[in-house]
Amino acid sequence: MSEKEVTLNEQHQNAPQYDFDLREMMRYRVNKFSSTFGLLGMIFSLFGAFICLNSMNPNDPQVIFIILMNVVILLGGFLASEKIKAYNANGAIAQLVFGGICAARIFYIPLILMINYSTFVKAYTQNAYGKWVVDPNASQDVAKASSDAAKNLGATITSKFSGNVANAYLPSSGYFRGISAMVLLAIAACCFIVAGVVGLKKAKTLDSYMEEIKKD
Repeated sequence: MSEKEVTLNEQHQNAPQYDFDLREMMRYRVNKFSSTFGLLGMIFSLFGAFICLNSMNPNDPQVIFIILMNVVILLGGFLASEKIKAYNANGAIAQLVFGGICAARIFYIPLILMINYSTFVKAYTQNAYGKWVVDPNASQDVAKASSDAAKNLGATITSKFSGNVANAYLPSSGYFRGISAMVLLAIAACCFIVAGVVGLKKAKTLDSYMEEIKKD
C-alpha cells in the first residue's frame, strides 16, 4: 500500500471520531455564535427604534406602541439569547420570530415617516439665502396636507423649517432618518434570523446526538 493510500485510510478512519468529538463538545460548550447574533439584533433594533421615536411627535399614540414593542424585543430577545446558549430550540424559534417582526417594522414607522416628511416639505421652499420658508405658490390643499403631516413629525424635524432649530443628534431630513431606520431594522432582522437558523440547526444536532447516546 502506498504512502498516499495509508494517509487517506487514516483520514477516513478518523473522520467519524472527529464528528463524534464535535458533538460531544457541544454538551459542554455554550452556543456563543447564536447568542452573540441575538444580542446584536437587539442593539440594532434599539437604534432603529431610537431614530423613529426621535423623529415622531411624542403625543402620537404610535409612540407608546413602538416603546412597548421594543421592550418586548429587548426582554424577549435577551431571554431567547440565554436559552439559545444551551441549544434550546424554543429560544432559536423565538429569535426567528423577532427577526420577522423587525423585517415587518421596516415597512411601518420608517415608511410612514418618509411619507409624512415628503408631504410636509411640499409647502416649503428655500429662499435666496438657503433658508426654508413657506412657499407662497403652494395651494391650500398642499398647505393643509403639510400641516396635517407636521402633526405626526417631531420638533427635531419641523423646527428647522420654522427657523427655531431644536437640538438633534440626527439630520432633520425625514428621508435620511427613514432610510437609516430601515437599514438598522434590516440588519437587526438578519442578525435575529442568523441566530435562529444556526441555533435551531445546532439544537437539532445535539438532540440527535443525545438520542444516539441513550440508544447505546
